[in-house]
Amino acid sequence: MKPNVVLVVADTLRKDFSQGLDRLLDLGFVKYDNAFSTSNWTLPSHVSMFTGLFPSQHGVHEYFGINDMEEYGRLGRQAMGKFDNLISLLKHEGYRTIGVTANGFVSSLFGFDFDEFYHIPYPPLLHLYDSKLHEFVRTKYRGSKLRLALDMIRAGKIRELAKISASYLQYYYLSRTAHKGCNLILNTLEKLDLSGQFFLFINEMEAHEPYSIDLAKRKDVYGEYVYNFLRSIFLNSAESSMIEHYKRYYPIHAKRSVNCVLEIITELSKRTEIDNTLIIVTSDHGNHIGESGRVSHGYYLSDELLRVPLYVKYPRDVSHDLKVREDYVSVTSVYHLVRALVHSEALEASDSAISESYGLPHSLPWIRSYFDLADSELKKYYSHRIRISTHNGYAIYDVDKDMIVEHSGNFDVEQIKKLREVL
Repeated sequence: MKPNVVLVVADTLRKDFSQGLDRLLDLGFVKYDNAFSTSNWTLPSHVSMFTGLFPSQHGVHEYFGINDMEEYGRLGRQAMGKFDNLISLLKHEGYRTIGVTANGFVSSLFGFDFDEFYHIPYPPLLHLYDSKLHEFVRTKYRGSKLRLALDMIRAGKIRELAKISASYLQYYYLSRTAHKGCNLILNTLEKLDLSGQFFLFINEMEAHEPYSIDLAKRKDVYGEYVYNFLRSIFLNSAESSMIEHYKRYYPIHAKRSVNCVLEIITELSKRTEIDNTLIIVTSDHGNHIGESGRVSHGYYLSDELLRVPLYVKYPRDVSHDLKVREDYVSVTSVYHLVRALVHSEALEASDSAISESYGLPHSLPWIRSYFDLADSELKKYYSHRIRISTHNGYAIYDVDKDMIVEHSGNFDVEQIKKLREVL
């Protein structure tokens, strides 16, 4: 009988803040020390995990002209419908596919069509479900909720006002608690029917912003994070107060993320035979917490954003040829590993990992609500860059300029040929 499959993603958890996951080794997990995400933010990285393809291959990535999340939704649905992926592969093999996620990007809106789907409310991403409404609120009424409320009451838009108010109230409430949906994930997991063959995907957001009630008291709580991320790009550094905020709070929330994963695995061990289950624990990307003036995630191809934890619990008596053998592992290996086990196909080994960026992940209206930049200026920040990571170091290759723009001192520049092979 083919093994059940479980994929747990600790969203935004950096490799260097994930040491607590070593407790998984006592349960028979294998740890991979050099795992890299294909992207610096959620959607491209998850599509890569599910399809085994890089952003330049599946087409879900940043580009100049993105105006709202609906366009990313279209790209996600297109890629997940066009390419074989974990959901379609395992559905074809008779698996029941289950998604439990606190991240709105990993939903049917973006092409992730699980048989059963459980969305765990996570307020900062509520705008994904009504992107036009929230884009309007951010651009026209940023900093003046009272004026927004009065205008909506005058216009008779009481239902829309209640929707926005509910999202903010829920946001403030959850910001005061220790968890960002982990308890709800565990409650959902306890009630799931895990009989028969299943593929279970779980995304927990404990390491993701927001980090404290301090920011919730400000006029535009989520915007404070976005503004400082953009500021680190356009003005070379986030505000010093925000850098201190990240340095103080990220380690706390990263630890909560680790504990959430451990609780999930503990619950799974009660509910199913984990010795006959393939369990993969990883992250989609990390976070900057002040390095070189940077905060949050996106745009950059740094270790802080790309190095992720990776632990795998193989089913009992699995052949060596069906295990990941790379010294440098890409999250694309998630798809290839599952496919190898389901079809008994040997996995190819690799000695490098590829990551990509095409520019800023935020919409142009959102960027312009903070920075008054002409198209000619903005376009300078949209360029296809590829990073290759190996034992010899790393290099970042700008495809548009056809040149290496950054590399470590001991990187063998001949390795750049491998970058061209994936174009």
